[in-house]
Amino acid sequence: MDFYVVADRDTVVGFRYVGVSGVVVDGPDEARAELERLRDQRAELIVITTERIAESVREEINALRYAEDLPLIVEIPGPEGPSTETPSLLRMIRDAVGIRF
Repeated sequence: MDFYVVADRDTVVGFRYVGVSGVVVDGPDEARAELERLRDQRAELIVITTERIAESVREEINALRYAEDLPLIVEIPGPEGPSTETPSLLRMIRDAVGIRF
């Protein structure tokens, strides 16, 4: 699997320094379009995006995570630091398998 970044300029440039390609998105509409393109492409990718971008297109991110096999989505903190609103990995697993507490 290859990595691909969909994020702000600083994040994309940082990943390009280590050989990971990606695209800069400036808002939810661009992020949504890029995620749709990647979904339709069905490439074996691990898509890295920032928490801020993911939160702006949460519905699309969740649809990819829970309904599609590819691409895989990983959220990382952006230049502004980690978000306190991002769900924990344990919470995402519980949501994916339908466990509610």
